[in-house]
This record gives sequence, C-alpha cells and structure tokens, in this order.
Amino acid sequence: MNRKIPAVSIIIPMYNAEKYIGECLDSILAQTFQDFEVIVVDDCSTDNSRAVVESYVPKFEGKLQLICSDKNSGAPGIPNNMGVCLSRGEYVSFLEADDFIKNTTYEELYPIAKKFDADVVHCERYHRFNSGEKEMFIEGYQSGELVKEPTLVTENLSDRVKELYNRRFLWNLWTKLIRRDFIMGNGLRMIDANAHDANYTCCLVCSAGRYVRVPNIVNFYRVVETSMSHRKDDVSKTIHKWINTLTKGFTCLDDLLNKLDFYKKNPAVKFLALETWVRECCGYLTSYYAQIPPYQLDELIRREFEKFHDNPTLTAFLFSRMNVLNVNLNHQGAMIQQMNAHIQQQNQIIRQQQEQIQQLQAQIQK
Repeated sequence: MNRKIPAVSIIIPMYNAEKYIGECLDSILAQTFQDFEVIVVDDCSTDNSRAVVESYVPKFEGKLQLICSDKNSGAPGIPNNMGVCLSRGEYVSFLEADDFIKNTTYEELYPIAKKFDADVVHCERYHRFNSGEKEMFIEGYQSGELVKEPTLVTENLSDRVKELYNRRFLWNLWTKLIRRDFIMGNGLRMIDANAHDANYTCCLVCSAGRYVRVPNIVNFYRVVETSMSHRKDDVSKTIHKWINTLTKGFTCLDDLLNKLDFYKKNPAVKFLALETWVRECCGYLTSYYAQIPPYQLDELIRREFEKFHDNPTLTAFLFSRMNVLNVNLNHQGAMIQQMNAHIQQQNQIIRQQQEQIQQLQAQIQK
C-alpha cells in the first residue's frame, strides 16, 4: 500500500551536531502543521549525533528517517542531494542541524506556496544569533525594499537575472520552500563545495516559473565558529576551496542554462547570470590575496588553473571577462586623466583669482 505523500519534506544534513540537533528536531515536533516527513542525512559524524537522532525516531511516529553516508563529503551539498532523492513531499525544506524554526513555519509558508502555485517561496529575513548568546538580531542582507505581503517575483527572466546580479535574493537555502517536482524536473543538484546554497539559489532564480517573496521571519540561524562556513583555514587551502567552488558552481549553472530555451535565445542574459556567480566567488577569493606573498599566490593560482583545460567554457568566460575589465579600466583611466586636467585648470583659475584679490586688497590699503 502506498504511503500518503506528505506536504513538506524537511531535509537536514548533519555532521557532528550533537549539541544542537535535538533543538532542531524539537522545533519540528512543535510545528502546528504536521503534514511532513523529516530526513536527516548524517555525513559520517564522529560524535554522538546519530544516537541523538535515533532517540527522536519514536517521537516522530514514522515521520523521521536517519540516513548515513558511506563516506564524509566535507560539505552539505551531497547529503542534501541524497535527502531530495529520498524525499516524497510536495515541497522540500532544507534546514541546518544547528538551527531551528518557528513553530508555525509550515503553517505559514505551505498555504502561500499553494495559493501562488509557487515553485519557490522565499523568506527575505531571518533571526541570527551567536552560539552561547541569547541576544538575537533580525537579518536580511539582500538589497532593495522588502515586501510587506507575499509577492510574486517577475516572471521576466531577463529582469529577474538583473535582480540576481543586484543581490536581491538571499543565498541561504533554509529561507526557502521549494517544489520537489520542480527540482527533479530540472535536474537541480547542489555542488559538493563551498557556497552550495548560493549556487543552488542562482539555479532556482534563473529557472523557476513562479517565485514568491514573503515577509515571514521563521528561521533561527545559529552562528557556530567551528562550522564549515565560519571556521578559519589556512589561506592557501581557503583559496583552493574557493577556486574549486568557482569551477564546480560555474559548470553546474552553465549546464542548467544550456538546457533552457530562454538562455539559448538570450546569451547576454546567460552571461550576466554566469557573471553573477563568478563575481561572488572572486569577491571571496580576493579578500585573501593580501594575506599571502605575491610569489606564493602566483604559484598557487597557477597550480589551480592547470585544471582549467577540462573546462574550456569557464576559461573562455574568464578570458573575455578579463578583457572587458581591462577595457573598463582603460576607459576609467582616460576619464581620470580628463578629470585631473580639469582640476588643474580649475586650480589655475583659482590661483589667478587669488592673485587678483591680493592685488585689489593692496590697492585698497594704499
């Protein structure tokens, strides 16, 4: 007999989260909306995380699965992909094991998804707090005005990609409710690298049919200094990770856009979407450049770029982008020279006027 399809599949990738996974699961148990399933994917934890989750299985009365990876992936992307494949829900919700949610989260978001027939429901803000501290802040780093009621984002993909480029969307996956059929129908998968959520969001924004912004604040994001996104690694390792992220994310997004007719007919829009991804990754990369001597940086980047022969599309993109930047720099240099010349002319006029004033003052004194 087929089991009833739940409204929401809640997917939680987990690695060494014994301190917090109980609070996360408690917040799900407390939901006023109970038509869900929970899939926890353990990424080979070395602490007691699995034992904690196993103790919650009876409390969920058949709604909780614990899946264990064969080997540690080092990033949440692969566990999340496993969770999606195993899920059965109409919509998918991603949570982090050290976070928790408001008890009315799905009572608020699921009806909105149904009302708008949405592929994606996107919360614009969330609660943020530091581990071990009680003080919370409402945060939302996207640009532009916030919505005051559920609002359908433009279905014009050209305009939407411009909004993506202008940072109008939060990267965090746990701020979203996503239709599972949309994920599977478009073959969306997360990269096994840094910024898997940012890359996935780029894919969502560029391909979703109906994308809805909402003012609801339902997530509680805990900043844990030892987590993957906050721990500080060796600079050379960090640069390696971000170049790896750049290449894998670019390939993932490029493959998706190549399958969609709109981007085949609108290469300029496709270029802007890819440029958004490259800009975000390079922004992280360049923040580490000053921390390593130039000769070491040159050697490190050279080793990383030796792999690019397997990715001619990205190589061509970076080469063309570099030339565009050079043209822009030359243009800006010419403008600066013109401005300097104008400033010199104005300074000369000011000196002449000062001399005339001094002459007038001398005549008055006589």
